[in-house]
Amino acid sequence: MTDAIHAAAAQGFAAGVDAYERTRPTYPSDAVQAIVETLGLAPDRTLLELGAGTGKLTRLVVPAGARILALEPVEAMRAKLLDVVPGVELVGGTAEAIALPDASVDAVVVAQAFHWFDAVRALSEIHRVLRSAGRVVLVFNRRDESVPWVRGMGEAIRRISAGEPQVWDSAWRDALARCALFGPWQSLLFRHVQRLTPEGVLDRAASVSFVAAASPEVRASVLREVRSHLASDPLTAGAAEIELPYDTEVLWAERTSIDPGGAGIVASVNANSGGVPKAPVDSAPVGPLGLAGDAHTEPVPVHGGPEQAVCLYAQEAIERVRADGHQAFPGAFGENLTLVGIDWAALVAGDRLVVGEGEDTLELELTKPTTPCQTIAHWFLERRIARISAKVNPADTRWYARVLRGGEVRPGMTVRLEHAGAARSGGAPAAGAARSGGAPAA
Repeated sequence: MTDAIHAAAAQGFAAGVDAYERTRPTYPSDAVQAIVETLGLAPDRTLLELGAGTGKLTRLVVPAGARILALEPVEAMRAKLLDVVPGVELVGGTAEAIALPDASVDAVVVAQAFHWFDAVRALSEIHRVLRSAGRVVLVFNRRDESVPWVRGMGEAIRRISAGEPQVWDSAWRDALARCALFGPWQSLLFRHVQRLTPEGVLDRAASVSFVAAASPEVRASVLREVRSHLASDPLTAGAAEIELPYDTEVLWAERTSIDPGGAGIVASVNANSGGVPKAPVDSAPVGPLGLAGDAHTEPVPVHGGPEQAVCLYAQEAIERVRADGHQAFPGAFGENLTLVGIDWAALVAGDRLVVGEGEDTLELELTKPTTPCQTIAHWFLERRIARISAKVNPADTRWYARVLRGGEVRPGMTVRLEHAGAARSGGAPAAGAARSGGAPAA
């Protein structure tokens, strides 16, 4: 979450925590079983739950016997979680800054919360704390708005939203496709029905974060509208018990795990009109001056031009920088391509990177390491930008490259390293052993 979203969510969830616990639905047993099996939960496994809330899912996976670490940034919800699931271990931070060491958990689950996250930052952190070949599961209960009164309830709730992230939005799902740190994503759908009294339905509406955070007048207006739908719909009028239907989606993917060497993939393609961070994009044409649609606040000679056309960085370096307490994620330092699986410490000027295969091939030649500047200083503790200087930490520096052959670049494309001086016909050996996530076979 951004700080602003954190504040809005915290206010609403703290105000409605009791209603949340009373009226938010649980998860169907077949969906829970799918989660347990997909993540391989067992007594010798460690599970991290992000955005654990009041433990709606947490309590259901306890019987699997795994050690459960729960991260919940809202204090009121943490307190309720500890009441409901007293054996859970709390973890500090947020989904974008998890207070755990690298490779410290076997599995990650996020129930009804991923849409609140800053997706690229959260996925980068999940990748960091997961062990090799670990999996992440996202779970969502979505009200079935094909039912007229449920649709009316949803419209009344959404009418007072002010840009808050929504389960219904495609933004979070689109973000998954722009990040090849996990994949391919798979999905299962389950049916679920929650049975509530009419007052319980109103309580359910009131538990939505921005309804709970609204003024008393606005909240009362929403609940009047929901009450009107219940009174007029043939399925609910006069009923003592009301069925609120849901579709429960379980999505999962495996961590892209590649031993650093001579072969990898593009984890993220990042571009913007200037400044940092550069946001992930679906794809971009690359020409002699770099990515189409990308620009710099400090153009040539500081950035850009044929010799500095594309800026490159490694996810492995990002994770090392994060482990030192600085902020880092794909695009944070202004790189255009974030790569996984390339041995960054072995790079020298003149090395070539071949991105893609066949006719859809982009070819880059490294020109020089970049010099860190004050534009990115806010990401570093005490503004210590030398942390990624080539003179101090050559394995964690960014690189500039010229474009030898242009083309379209997308997340997930293969990358092959050809060392300077290597035979052009053979190139460097593919030392990176791809183990998951659609990464190339070594």
